[in-house]
Amino acid sequence: MTLQVKQNAPDFNTHDVFGNPISLQKHKEKTVYLAFMRFAGCPVCNLRVHNLLKHADAFKAKNIEVVLVYESSLANIRQYLEGSTYPFIFVADPESTLYNAYQVEKSWAKLMGSMFKGMLGKVRAGEKLFGKKPAMDGSMNRMEAEFVIDKNGKLAIAHYSAFLGDNIDIEKILNL
Repeated sequence: MTLQVKQNAPDFNTHDVFGNPISLQKHKEKTVYLAFMRFAGCPVCNLRVHNLLKHADAFKAKNIEVVLVYESSLANIRQYLEGSTYPFIFVADPESTLYNAYQVEKSWAKLMGSMFKGMLGKVRAGEKLFGKKPAMDGSMNRMEAEFVIDKNGKLAIAHYSAFLGDNIDIEKILNL
């Protein structure tokens, strides 16, 4: 059963990839855009991160905290981030604790269907944006999911990808 709009977002206490504590309670005064990526070496996810970066100033102006969760190891995410500065929070979740709490699925059928939804073009575009590409250390059939959590801890948007690269329009997030 997937999470639904207007229900309480599952709270969590974890650490970002630099060891800083993170929880929804800590960000209660902000809107949180919580995105579950696949793994640090995923070119489609890399493309999404670069698209989010283009709007970093707008996220900040709207007081929206961007939290990106990966199934990757801490070492792989740090390699992904190496040499760049990102205004977002990155979380390693190789045990899938947060993925399970937010009911983020794995689906071979959706992954295969992605081939007919522009996945190959997104893979090529995302590949070009890597500095040093980390190893693939997550589930190949992991699908993306995105949530916008309001200041009251309620889900304003709950989006489970129908195919790889099926993301919420960034303008929709910014205009909530």
